[in-house]
Formats: sequence, structure tokens, C-alpha cells
Amino acid sequence: MGGSADFIQRMVHTLEAGGAAIWVKRALAVLVILGLAAFYLMHEFRGLATSQAMDQAQIGRNLANGEGWRTDLVRPLAVGQLQRAGKDVAKNVWYDTYNAPLPSLVNAVALLPIKAKWKMTPKNVLYAGDMALAALSICFFVASLVVLYFTALRLFDKRLALLGAGLVLVCDTIWEYTLSGLPQLLLLFLFSVTVYLLVRAVQAQEAGGRVGLWLAAAGAGFGLLALAHALTIWIFIAALIFSIFFFRPRGWAAFIVLATFAFVYTPWLVRNYVVCGQPGGLAIYSILDGINHTEAGHMRRIQLDLEGVGLGHFRNKFIANLTSQIGRIMEHLGWSVVAATFFVSLLHVFRRKETGAVRWLVLAMWAGAVLGMSVYGINEEQGVAANQLHLLFIPIMTCFGLAYLLVQWNRLEIELRIARIGFLTLLFLLCGIPMFLAMIVPSAKGGVRWPPYVPPYIAVLNDWMRPEEVTASDMPWAISWYADRRSLWLPETVNAFSEFHDYGVVGAPVKGLYLTPISGSQNTLSDILKGEYKDWAGVILRSVDISKFPLKWATLLGLQNECVFFADTDRQKIPKP
Repeated sequence: MGGSADFIQRMVHTLEAGGAAIWVKRALAVLVILGLAAFYLMHEFRGLATSQAMDQAQIGRNLANGEGWRTDLVRPLAVGQLQRAGKDVAKNVWYDTYNAPLPSLVNAVALLPIKAKWKMTPKNVLYAGDMALAALSICFFVASLVVLYFTALRLFDKRLALLGAGLVLVCDTIWEYTLSGLPQLLLLFLFSVTVYLLVRAVQAQEAGGRVGLWLAAAGAGFGLLALAHALTIWIFIAALIFSIFFFRPRGWAAFIVLATFAFVYTPWLVRNYVVCGQPGGLAIYSILDGINHTEAGHMRRIQLDLEGVGLGHFRNKFIANLTSQIGRIMEHLGWSVVAATFFVSLLHVFRRKETGAVRWLVLAMWAGAVLGMSVYGINEEQGVAANQLHLLFIPIMTCFGLAYLLVQWNRLEIELRIARIGFLTLLFLLCGIPMFLAMIVPSAKGGVRWPPYVPPYIAVLNDWMRPEEVTASDMPWAISWYADRRSLWLPETVNAFSEFHDYGVVGAPVKGLYLTPISGSQNTLSDILKGEYKDWAGVILRSVDISKFPLKWATLLGLQNECVFFADTDRQKIPKP
């Protein structure tokens, strides 16, 4: 019995203070991460959330199929851009110049292993491709936490690095973006790596060492960020300005960052210029969002509508977007009290010079992101936004905010260990309130993101439409993704649609029309009659004389028959090819 007692005592001591304790803690951390991932995938996931997520996903599938950066979605404005540049519209319009290339490439990697499940059937409520992309985002999230830990370890200490990573882990906003299909978690990973490289450069500078390699790697990191989302160029510009004033020699350090950035990013600009005559591709027109029309309104027009547009329009838009960001800063920072405390930490003098320098670097990059988002805007779909870059700063800001709060706690000189534990627990509770409420309160959300998406009712078009045919729609991205068929964003006018239908402008016949709550029931009657879909009001309200309409056959789809599909013939009777 004595031997058994000694063995148990040794085991307990090993778990508490020995090497096994480290592995037990690591195993618990892995279990927590896996548990949270399972909760969000099984309980909160309802499919991809936004148009851009589905657009990039369908391009990723084409990449996985060996077709390059080809798209199955045509924007009428792309047709006009190609016509003005003298390009072959029917050929080049199927090469994407709107999206950044890296998210689709990464999506292709996630989609390739499930190639056998690419075709969605009406029996599937959730698409296997959606699940694969969400799982990929979770992997990027976990990888970002690992990078954050090593970054915080260099700026602070091991305990703060672990606590900071834990506070970010319970941020519900980041988890919501992992389920959206947007590239924000890819951006978060790339940004985390780039920040780590910049931290190493700052430390090398303070130690009197060489910074060239670290700055070159950081420049490449910014290049990859730009290839993942062009709006991050604003962050790069801010970091470039910081490097001019901080690193020595000034001109040479900035040149290294700029040169490696250009080396990574320029080939894509050249590719876009060859395809459409504009290095920035079709995405350059995104800046017109809110100027005469929404971005969607501009994309649905063949010709640009800049009548009466002046600098005052852009000034008003900038001020409105900036004011909105400031007013919603807590929401944009994931309701994290600790991350928001970063701004208070600017008043604190850190002992380590490199820590203080990185703090100002983070502030500069965040300011650059704010300026970029003010110029282009943050348009939300289903509670998330493709241009939301505040998300990238939540982890590093959390670490600085936590460092400041711990300094203030230590100044209170409260020696009780239980009080310190209570203080840290309170911080976790405050930062994790949205997550904890999601776990405790039963969700009223449905199994899909309706309105307007019900994937099975969209996937049926895969059988009704042939691969060479085109379907016009107010949500063409969903048709391209769930039905794997070519789609055209509904042109602004019926006459423009007739031109696409009659003359095969895009090199393929437009044989279908799919209308959803995006143009219908999600709007008031006044919006339908006077808004951006006003020319389609008769079709949307089902009052069109179908005998005079180019597409003579129609059927209702969607929940409560809120969608309608028009075609040239009865597609339900067409045998499968």
C-alpha cells in the first residue's frame, strides 16, 4: 500500500510541477479550442454569409478545377470596362478582376479534398463547400493565436501572452467571421505574421543589429495582405511612413519594405491590366459606393453614372463613414473592453523601448485602416462586412490593453491571489459576454441564412440550366456558388437585359432570370417602385405580362414562394444532360 501511495504522490507532483503539467495544460487548451470550434460549426453555422464570400468561393472552385482565376459571375460594369478598353468582352469578362486573388487560391486548397461533394443536391441544407471554408477559417484563427502568443512573448512575458491569446479566443465577433466565408481570418493570420516580423525588426533596431531581412519579410507580408484584400494597402502605407521615421538608415529601410511589397503585389496588377486595361481591375469602382448609387447599383450599370459628382460627395461620404466607425468602435473591436483599453495604454510609458515603439506602430497602422475604411465604407451583410479591418487589430490591441490593466492592478498592491484571479475572470467575462450568451440563450436563428439564401432552392438550377447558359439574378454569386452555373448580375434596366438576352454580349445566351427578396420582399413598396430596381418593379411584383417578356416560363421557389425563376422553356421537364 505504501508503494502505491508513493506512486500516486509522485504522479500528482509530476502533474503539478513537472514536465507533464505543461502537456496537460496544452491538452486542455486544445480541447477548449476544439470544443469552441465544434460549438460554432454545429450550433451557429448557417452557410456562407455574404456576396463576396460566395464570389470568392466559386472562383476558388474553378481554381481547384484547374481553370485559373475564372469566374462564373458577370457584372455589367465589367462589360462596359472591357468595351471602353477595346478588349474581347465575350472572352475576358469571364476572367475575374474584381476580387483579390489570394482568398480564392486558399479556398481552392480547402475545396480540393471534397471535390466529390461539389455538386449540391436539394436534399442538402448545408453545402459541404461552406463547411470546408468555415473549417479553413478556424484553422487560420488558431494559427493567428499561435503567432500572437510569440509576438506578445517578445513584447511582454509568457503569462500575459497566454492571457492575451485566451481573451482573443473568447471574442465572439472573430468566431462569427470564421463562419462567414470572408477572408478576414486569412487576413488576420497574415497581419499577425507581419506584425511579428515588424516586432523583430524593431527589436533588432533597438539592439543595434541588422533590420534589413526583417523589413524585407514584413514588406512581403504586406504584399500578401494586399493580394488578400487591397484595402490593406492603407495599413501598408501607414507602416511605410512609420519605417521612414523609425528605422535607420531612413531611406534605405523604407526602400526595402516598398521593394519587397512591390515584388509580391505588382504581378497581379500587370495581370489585371492585360485582362481589362486597368491595373486595379473592376474593384477600382468600389470607391463610388454611395456616390449617386450603391456599389451594387454601379456594378449593375454598363456605363458609369458620374453626373453631378464632385469632391463634396467624397468628402461627405468620408465624414459619414469616419463618424460611423468612431460611434461603433466597441462593436468593431468585438465588444472587447480589453482591446479598447489599448487607446488608454497610449498614455502609459512601458519599460521596454521596443514595446513602446510597437504600440505607436500599431496605432499608425490602425489609423491607416480607419482612413481606408472611411474612403470605401463598411457595408454589412448578415452582420459581417468584407471591408471590416478593425478585426485585424483586436488581438494585438488586446495584449497592450491587458498589459496596461495589469500594471494598474499591480499598483493597487492587493496581495490576495484570489483577488487577482477574480480580476482576470472578470476581464474574461466582459470580453466573452456575446459568446457566453450564444451558448446559454437558445438561438432563434434558422438553419439557413434566409432571407435571401436557401441553398437547396438555388442548387436546383444546376439541373435546370446547362453549363453554357447564363442566369441573370439579383444574387448571381449564390447561383455561381451553390448551383455552379454562370450568372449575370441583374442589369439596371429591362432594356439592358434584353440586349444581353438577344445579342449574347457575354458570349453565352441568357436563358434564365432568378429574383429573390434582395429586390423584392426585403424592400418596401416605395423602394421597389422608386429604388435601384425600379425598372424591374413589374417583374418583381409579378405583374408583368409574361407573353411580352423575353422569358415565357416561370415558377415560384424559396420559402413561402418569395423567389421566382423565369426561363425560355419549362426547365422542370428538361432531362439531365
